[in-house]
Amino acid sequence: MEEKIRQELYEKLEQELTSYKQELSTLTTKEIIDKSYETTVKEEVIYLFYPESKQFEIDELKALKNEKNSLETLYQGWMDSDLNINQILEDNVRDTVSDLVDEYREKQSKKKDKER
Repeated sequence: MEEKIRQELYEKLEQELTSYKQELSTLTTKEIIDKSYETTVKEEVIYLFYPESKQFEIDELKALKNEKNSLETLYQGWMDSDLNINQILEDNVRDTVSDLVDEYREKQSKKKDKER
């Protein structure tokens, strides 16, 4: 029963994403580009509800499945949240740059050692 609900919700979200993308096809190129963030977030949100995921309780799944447009509700919830994707990106970029600095310094050190 629980697996069936998980599967049904996932399929519902996928169908809503398909419908959303079909609507995009009627827009201009600029409008589609302007909606790229929304598209990306919606695609990522769906993966949280992959049927094998046990991240959410059955009542949470049922409540979400009961929404008319579950995917849009989840997207609006993200947009209304106090979270800022820039903070997450900044942390990731800092980590990447830090790794690059370490690699750069190591190469410079090896270069100096060869010159000696």
